[in-house]
Amino acid sequence: MIYSLFGPNDFVLNLELQKLVSDFKLKNYEIFKYDFLTTSDDSILKDSDEQKLITIKNNIDTQSLFSDNKTIIIRNLNDKTISKKTLNPLLDSLTKIENDKNVILIFVTPKPLASISKLKIKKQELKEFSSNDLSKFIDNISKDNNVKLSSKAKSLLISFFSNNIGIIYNEIIKLSSYKSSISDTDILELIKEPNLSNIFALTDAISQKNKTLAIKLLFQEYNSGTFDLLIFGTIISQIRNAILIKEFQKDHQPKLDIHPYVQTKLKSFVDSFDIKQLKILYSKLFKYDLQIKKGKISAILALELFLIENI
Repeated sequence: MIYSLFGPNDFVLNLELQKLVSDFKLKNYEIFKYDFLTTSDDSILKDSDEQKLITIKNNIDTQSLFSDNKTIIIRNLNDKTISKKTLNPLLDSLTKIENDKNVILIFVTPKPLASISKLKIKKQELKEFSSNDLSKFIDNISKDNNVKLSSKAKSLLISFFSNNIGIIYNEIIKLSSYKSSISDTDILELIKEPNLSNIFALTDAISQKNKTLAIKLLFQEYNSGTFDLLIFGTIISQIRNAILIKEFQKDHQPKLDIHPYVQTKLKSFVDSFDIKQLKILYSKLFKYDLQIKKGKISAILALELFLIENI
């Protein structure tokens, strides 16, 4: 049996994958994992894409020593970069398990794979969250963790972290351990990672073209123990907020879904750039984000290079 989960947001894909795999774990399926973006998956170290495909094919074709049932997870396969000669043997093996409930294969990719489109597959597209989807997501996660966020608290959380689902999910988990009812004031008091005053001080330093101060603030936050990916995601969110504020000012839209506290804190940053400059900054960080996901660069180094190049 073959599944295909695809969409642009890694965290949303992971949530859906966890739900799917948990069912098979309960039924004692042996789990195998292969990732074509990293060299640190469970079964293969430092193998080429071609070698990984051969190993996956052999895994599909071979009876496991430990269990009659197995689930094979294949992440980030890009069939456009692999020759048909290399891919076809795997496709032949896949045709044999289309209706096999003992061998489960799950593709997890940013986009649907054209090479498997003719196979019998259970497909699920997981799209980027709309504002309404994100609001419902926060409500559902809050309900699951027995905590209720006020509308202003939700607005502030979204303003801080934008569409970074993973960070929002983790923050709700943390908030639930403090109180059963959370206001926007609680958000300001309880969310300490990253230190939001440092983040807004950093955006001010960028707007002032103060490279020395910006790098100092970045490493001050990093050396305090804040995870570099969290700092990276928060800075991306604030630049996105600045773009939304700038567009709101230009087009006089009826409503801006950014908490007033964040609008106030970003005023200096927003006033220092035009909309084109802000979008260029955002696109540069997005390129770094892709390099981070491919393991080519660390988030802290990406941020340092970003500040050096753009101030």
